[in-house]
Amino acid sequence: MRLLSAVALVLSMSSTDIERAQTLARARDSERQQFHHRYVIDLPGSTVTQIDVTTEFRRLVMIAEEHVLRGDWMFTRSVRAGQEAIAPVRGLITIRAQVRLSPLNTFIQAPAYTLALGGAAANAPLEALGTQVTPQFSVPVKTRDRKTLSSLIGATIEATIAAARVGQTTRTIAVMLDGKETARAAVDFGRLD
Repeated sequence: MRLLSAVALVLSMSSTDIERAQTLARARDSERQQFHHRYVIDLPGSTVTQIDVTTEFRRLVMIAEEHVLRGDWMFTRSVRAGQEAIAPVRGLITIRAQVRLSPLNTFIQAPAYTLALGGAAANAPLEALGTQVTPQFSVPVKTRDRKTLSSLIGATIEATIAAARVGQTTRTIAVMLDGKETARAAVDFGRLD
């Protein structure tokens, strides 16, 4: 089965879009991987390793995939179930970046990374987004004196914005620390569902 994609950011999910997302969730693994690959940008740096974009359409595909994994195939046949599942996040895009910290770091808490969004013009200034930082710790290890040690190894930084704010344009997504850019990627939202 070959799935045709509208390949344009869906600003408002229609019943047809919901059915298309549910059909994609039932597709072969290779087709689903190819779909998700467009939303993940691997970066060459050693600190910020990846930027991931979750549109409303992709979010519904991911929700439907979870239902399929649990054996709930009926979810992928009901437009109403799809509408209810995405109701809390209608019209929103989530941007995540994965930060890896040196194993020799001495941080007690995750550094205050933020995400920023560039305008549609190539030289547009970056605008800071409300960002949530979730620290990631190593597996706890017990020492000889029975203390449990764990170290900060990275963080996930995340921001959610309105899809209408982005539109179907190419935008720069940057990861910032102390007002300085540490990584950036150009994302063509016109090529994402």
